Amino acid sequence: MQARETERTATPARGGVRRILAMEVVSGAGDGVFWVGLVAALLDRGAGAGAFAVAALVRLGPRALLGAPAGALADRIDRRALLVVLDVARAVCMVVLALASASGASATVLFAVVLVSYVLAAPYRPALTAGLPYVAGERGLASANAQVGTIRQVMTFVGPLIGAAVVHWSPAEVAFWVNAATFVLAGALLAAVPGLSSGSGAAAADAGAAGHGWQTVLATPGLAVVAVLVFVMYAARGAELVLFVLAAEDQLGLGAGGIGVLTGAVGLGAVAAMPMASRLADMARPDLVFAASLLLTAIPFAALGWISSPVLACAVLVVVGATVVVFEVASVVVLLRVADTGVLGRVFGVVASSSNGGKLAGAIVAPAIVAWAGLRGAFVAVGVVVLVVCVATMPALRALTAAGGRRQAALRPVADVLGRLGLLQGASPAALQQLAAAVVAEPVRAGQVLIRQGDEPDDLFVVRDGEFDAWFDGRVVNTIHVDGWFGEIGLLHRIPRTASVVARTDGVVGRIPGDTFLAALADVGTMPTALLTEMSERLRRVTPPPA
Repeated sequence: MQARETERTATPARGGVRRILAMEVVSGAGDGVFWVGLVAALLDRGAGAGAFAVAALVRLGPRALLGAPAGALADRIDRRALLVVLDVARAVCMVVLALASASGASATVLFAVVLVSYVLAAPYRPALTAGLPYVAGERGLASANAQVGTIRQVMTFVGPLIGAAVVHWSPAEVAFWVNAATFVLAGALLAAVPGLSSGSGAAAADAGAAGHGWQTVLATPGLAVVAVLVFVMYAARGAELVLFVLAAEDQLGLGAGGIGVLTGAVGLGAVAAMPMASRLADMARPDLVFAASLLLTAIPFAALGWISSPVLACAVLVVVGATVVVFEVASVVVLLRVADTGVLGRVFGVVASSSNGGKLAGAIVAPAIVAWAGLRGAFVAVGVVVLVVCVATMPALRALTAAGGRRQAALRPVADVLGRLGLLQGASPAALQQLAAAVVAEPVRAGQVLIRQGDEPDDLFVVRDGEFDAWFDGRVVNTIHVDGWFGEIGLLHRIPRTASVVARTDGVVGRIPGDTFLAALADVGTMPTALLTEMSERLRRVTPPPA
């Protein structure tokens, strides 16, 4: 019974990925409803093109400018708590926006509230992306990212359709009330995902120091080239916001409503690519995945300038939607596997700045290109830019692949040692590599206290040399030797430390951040027998005898 209970309560974040996916559906619907409601509110106030440019700026600008510092916040604060608080705060913003809209407030007032909401949104995506590995595990990481990317693409089409229905049957401010409700629901879903909570281990704390943290971020292999590629790909996505409207109206004869058809084709491609995206992201040659994604974005974009058939245009955009998902998943997975775990929030803050900055730049520049070169020329120009960037970054992408290979070779000896421990029986090679990268070797002196009974759990310790005594209520209940471990009970049961551990002799321990360890167990799927047996025995020793 004890082993069965331990397995049920200790398996980390069971169902967490499903809750995150449900949150993405809810959030995507809310975003679409919000945007349509804002457009309707602005039209009610006689807004022109300039007002819609401002609306795009207050949506994308904060995330472009604040992505990096917001990522630092995501590294320093418990991610689950941060995400829930942000959802609640943004729900309050939507309530204020609904009341302002209903009272006839000016567009300036509406923009001010929207700006506050999107400033609050800046840490959201970096925190969620950085926390996903600790929920999905290394084995499920690519698949989880593929599903998240696909849902986000599909909801960019579905969300506005829901918004159109809401606005059609009710005043614009109802859309803001609906969005407030989706924020509350999203927060409730994330509150039930304990794996999102970040640990406070020594490695994370050290990397969290301001100076060292940003040095670590800048030293992340491939971050610069990935950020450039993300900027360019999202610039193409920003340009399509303008070009698709013009193409639907003037080139394809679909009318203004044709934008939904074209965007739907992109969403269909995203759905079709989901199974393929996770497999491609796990390839040993990310340079080839990136190159293929860029080429299969550049060529269809350039071809759209010459296509007058709606059916053919949709077929081409299905390809674009598929490559967008593959690119997004590959870029996230590559960075998750090479970045220091203590600065993941900052790494993805940089990526968020690149993506939102690129999207904003594309939306701003596209009308100027159309005015200069016409619609056909604009499609060709976007395709050529993506193609040029693909060719220019190939050497850097090959270097990134080589660096990843060298990193794996350097970590393999430590990963092999971890893999032989009963603690991690069944973990995949990729998960063991992640653990090896996170381990910090610490020399200890005889008499040093490593964990104290009653403290909150943070890290797991693996004994590499020496002997360590576990003390419970003033008596020694266990002695831990080389290749033993301690600290797992508090992490897995999410309870305070059940005993103190003191070094009996001088020695060396490997300190593993608790959230990294929990992610490795999520990767295993079922609790290793050796871990269950040892935990059950330790719990028996610290359970007070019946009166």
